[in-house]
Amino acid sequence: MPYGVRLARPDELDALPAIEVAADARFRATEYADLVAGYPTTEIADFADAQDRWGLWVAIDGDDRPVGFAHCKPVGRISLYVAQLSVHPDHAGNRLAARMLDRVAAFHGPRGVRRLTLTTFRDIPWNGPYYERIGFREVPDLGAEVFLGRQIAEQVRSGFPRETRMAMARPLVAPLSRGASG
Repeated sequence: MPYGVRLARPDELDALPAIEVAADARFRATEYADLVAGYPTTEIADFADAQDRWGLWVAIDGDDRPVGFAHCKPVGRISLYVAQLSVHPDHAGNRLAARMLDRVAAFHGPRGVRRLTLTTFRDIPWNGPYYERIGFREVPDLGAEVFLGRQIAEQVRSGFPRETRMAMARPLVAPLSRGASG
């Protein structure tokens, strides 16, 4: 089946919570099942805000229906935080998460964003290890990363064990400056 990635449209926002819930079902087989099940899904208003700011991208199937999404939020002037990345399990295995993040990077990099960041589980194969395979690296010093430190602290307050959480960043290629040659 052919897939694509594009900015989300306002008429698609109502379809995204079901994708998030279906994607989170993978956690049922982990020790974090109860924690993930109790964590709130993204509000439609949050999706709408991200969509207004070019921070909501969808993976679409051959019928132009969303089957995954990347929900991103600007942090300062040069970072974009991936608040949620979900792919419906019926469409897993097609590199849709990586394709969405690559598209987000290609769009935002030339607009001054220098990195993508996220928080995730350290030990679940489709979390920390997966993100490392697609170019993310652990942020070693959360003391120097106020926003990411707050995200981890909030997740710990919600019941996630601190030792299981990690913040990661993926640098984006800086655009050529005007007048540069090469």
